[in-house]
Amino acid sequence: MPESIFKQVSLDILRLHQRAVRSLIATQGCTECEVHDAVFVTVEGRYYVWLPCMPSENPTHTGILLIEDEETQARLSWVAETREVKRKDSLYRRATAALQQKMQRTKNRFHQAATNYLLELTPRQGRLTTNNRDLSLSPNDLAKALYPATYKYKLGEFAP
Repeated sequence: MPESIFKQVSLDILRLHQRAVRSLIATQGCTECEVHDAVFVTVEGRYYVWLPCMPSENPTHTGILLIEDEETQARLSWVAETREVKRKDSLYRRATAALQQKMQRTKNRFHQAATNYLLELTPRQGRLTTNNRDLSLSPNDLAKALYPATYKYKLGEFAP
């Protein structure tokens, strides 16, 4: 995305992530349902959600994530690569802590049941729709909008 357009929409992306708590996730192969309403968090440019069931033994590894704020008429959707984060994975604790913190801020209760699954969604291609724009996004655009200071630092460390 050209930098001039990105500057116009980066605040929309950030606000949408700050305001929205819940998301819709479409997965294939789940025995109970294929669309899940779930609280989400972002950690290092990836999304994490709890699901009550996991896609079948041979999932397609692709999902669609939808984040929407009706008040500002903004919608962000991602086609994402998905994987289950196992309890033994070091990332499991970080994502779980972030989910607990987000749910406490919204006065929701967080229940880590034995049957819940932590799903990681790595964005591949996205779309931001606001009342007057419809733009394609890359995972790079997401990182720049959500973590501007970190993104600038990472760019600097690769410069000659």
